[in-house]
Amino acid sequence: MNLTLDLAKIALLGASGWLVAALLARGPASARHDLWLLVLLGAVLVPAAELLLPPLYVIVPATWEPPKPPVALWALWALGALVWAARLVPGFITLGRIARSGERWRAPAALDALRAAARLVGVTRPVTLLRSRDVPVPATWGVRHPVIALPAAAATWTPERLRLERERTCDEAVLATGARASDYCGHLVEIMRAATRGASHGAVVGATMAAPCTLERRVRALLTTPGATPPRPRRGVSLLVAGAVLIYALGTVAPCASAW
Repeated sequence: MNLTLDLAKIALLGASGWLVAALLARGPASARHDLWLLVLLGAVLVPAAELLLPPLYVIVPATWEPPKPPVALWALWALGALVWAARLVPGFITLGRIARSGERWRAPAALDALRAAARLVGVTRPVTLLRSRDVPVPATWGVRHPVIALPAAAATWTPERLRLERERTCDEAVLATGARASDYCGHLVEIMRAATRGASHGAVVGATMAAPCTLERRVRALLTTPGATPPRPRRGVSLLVAGAVLIYALGTVAPCASAW
């Protein structure tokens, strides 16, 4: 295992991430989030792949040797890594304090919205919903124990506000399937028209999805929000496959001196 070569591979992976992120600058934020998550995962998997997977040898001249950086460069890299890690410590401490001191929010309307959102994104683990004065904006963290923290002012949110946010979450989930915003808005309006005419066969159920008090705001948000077009699922799959291939190639490639 050559540490210098591994660092060069990770640097190449990071440079590739910056390039793709620049290409996705006008794309959805979720795509860039997944990209950097893949880069960070690759930084861990590249050295592991070198140890666990069969190597892909690349012929190099017999006299070639990996460059050896000076000790000062290693010291600078270690210092930068420590500074970066130290910046995360206060944040973890703050999150732990909020999780311990935050007030659990058990309002029925809030819990209904939380369960609806969890179903939409496929979260099966219990999610803790908190209110805290230390949270200026909604925040979430945790993998094994997910936590959502809301500002203390969330206690003043009305059931209508909660329902609106839940309905907007549903709207985003529909658009994420590839549906056009204009077509979806047309369906919402037709459902509302059928409900107001007193039609049977589920019109009353439909009215709860397209309530008159929130329909106008939902349609306006769907049609006027810049970048409302969701990412295409194929783009995410292509990004995942390309990233996996690059991580595998970087992790298994190894120089082999030619005998010629």
